[in-house]
Amino acid sequence: MAHKYVSWKVLIVALVVVGVLGYGTIKYTERPKFCASCHEIEPAYNSWSTSTHDGINCMECHADEGKIGLIKRKLAASKEIYKHLLGETENIEGDVPSERCIKCHEEIETVSESDQINIPHQKHIGANIECTACHAEVVHGSTGYRSPGMAVCSKCHDVYNPDKCIKCHQKVS
Repeated sequence: MAHKYVSWKVLIVALVVVGVLGYGTIKYTERPKFCASCHEIEPAYNSWSTSTHDGINCMECHADEGKIGLIKRKLAASKEIYKHLLGETENIEGDVPSERCIKCHEEIETVSESDQINIPHQKHIGANIECTACHAEVVHGSTGYRSPGMAVCSKCHDVYNPDKCIKCHQKVS
């Protein structure tokens, strides 16, 4: 009888240890510095650290909300680590759907105050254009503020037709 009691104690202690270590591992691997420990991710970390999003944890943008979202991201990251160990790193990219951007940027401005350009964000969202289609460089671009320029707009729009300039470059009072 005492033998069964000891087995249950060992099992409970083992489960507690695994739980604590698992939780600690998840918390540790959520840290941006951990992400930067992979040389493939280091440039993304460096650009993030000089961006306007530098105080935001990687998981806020790169994982769905809640425990299930975190677990799904951790499973995907495990696959990325496996690829890293095999040297197959060219396809490691972080997905950031617009819902994650809008979670923090609920009030999407129509007009950019700095350069007085009319950007119809609601029209882009309505056309299912992801925020990162225009704003991919905001967090992981070259250093400094990373405002999308005409080169980004020209991917979809004819920005070199002078007759169309007024559509975006209108005087705002």
